[in-house]
Amino acid sequence: MKDFTTKFNLILKNEDMTPTKMSEISGITRTAASDYKIGRSIPSVQNLIKIINAFPKYTLYILDLDARELPQQTFLKN
Repeated sequence: MKDFTTKFNLILKNEDMTPTKMSEISGITRTAASDYKIGRSIPSVQNLIKIINAFPKYTLYILDLDARELPQQTFLKN
């Protein structure tokens, strides 16, 4: 994953929100959101999923995926 801190900060800027607001919306802790903003840490898989669930429009951006290069997706039933 490319520089998560840069991406996280651009998402905050684009959504016009603070790390505190991000934590309220996504369910990650305020400390984690602040740490991501300053580059102290990167998210665990669980927190990455929370961020993506809260802001699905950024999924490809966060994961460095190009939609044109993705094969057709398969959705499995549980």
